[in-house]
Amino acid sequence: MKKILIVDDQPDVKKLLEIILQAEDRVMFCAGSGEEAIAIARAEKPSVILLDVMMPGGMDGYQAARILKSDPRTSDCAIVVMTAKVQEQDRQAAFDAGADDYIGKPFDMRDLQKKVDSFLS
Repeated sequence: MKKILIVDDQPDVKKLLEIILQAEDRVMFCAGSGEEAIAIARAEKPSVILLDVMMPGGMDGYQAARILKSDPRTSDCAIVVMTAKVQEQDRQAAFDAGADDYIGKPFDMRDLQKKVDSFLS
C-alpha cells in the first residue's frame, strides 16, 4: 500500500484531497499541524507528504519540512509543499526547507495528482 499524508489546517482542503487522491492501492492520513504531521510521518512512513505552509500554532510547514528531511526515519518521504504564498522567494524557501516539489494554492487538481503520482511510481 502506498501511503499519503495530507497536512493542512483547513478540514475542507484535507477532505477534498483525500477524495481526489484516493485509490485502491493508497492509504491516506491527515494532520492539522506540523507537530502532528511529524508524529504521523514517523509512525507511518508515508511515500508522499502534502504539506501546507501556513498553519496555526508554533510550527509552520517550512519548519516541519526541515525536521522531516533531517530525521533518518522520514528523510526519504517526498514532500510537496502546498501554499497560497506563490512568490519566487516562497518557492525558494520551500526548496531550501527540503521540499521535493511545490504547488501554489489554489491548485489544479490534475496537476496535483500528476505530482503525487510521479512520487508514487
